[in-house]
Amino acid sequence: MSTVSFSKGWFRAKKLSLEAYTYEQAQALHQKGEFYCALIGSVASPLCFLEIKHGFVGVGFLDEALRESLTYAFQEKQPGKLFLSMATWREFEGNSDKVSKGTTYLFQPDGTLTIRRECFIPVHSLETSSSSADVSGNWEQLPDFGRYERFTRTER
Repeated sequence: MSTVSFSKGWFRAKKLSLEAYTYEQAQALHQKGEFYCALIGSVASPLCFLEIKHGFVGVGFLDEALRESLTYAFQEKQPGKLFLSMATWREFEGNSDKVSKGTTYLFQPDGTLTIRRECFIPVHSLETSSSSADVSGNWEQLPDFGRYERFTRTER
């Protein structure tokens, strides 16, 4: 796995890490179930970041311009088990930070899937559809501190 560092969070608009935490500080927050951020890769240019607190892991995958192009949200749905409940893909207008379109997949443990396709340019439009999906691969064990490999896979 890549280098892991810890902080108070990832400031999306400014594309930077907030207040660095030591390994020990982050570990103490993890043990208490309190919020902290794990950066995978370099602090200045991470591949992704994880926002972690009791019962939740959010993963933001960054492109070469440090824009959050893919987001995963895992929620505790069973004791000790997290479920991938949302995945969002974003496309951007050229080299700007302006989102041109996005697709969000909302998963339910029973296999219900809602897909929201949203375009922002040139005019706003929204399409919603429902389906079912095999969600057996959406489950993950709560991560041990520092062991985030299973959450940092883009292909799920």
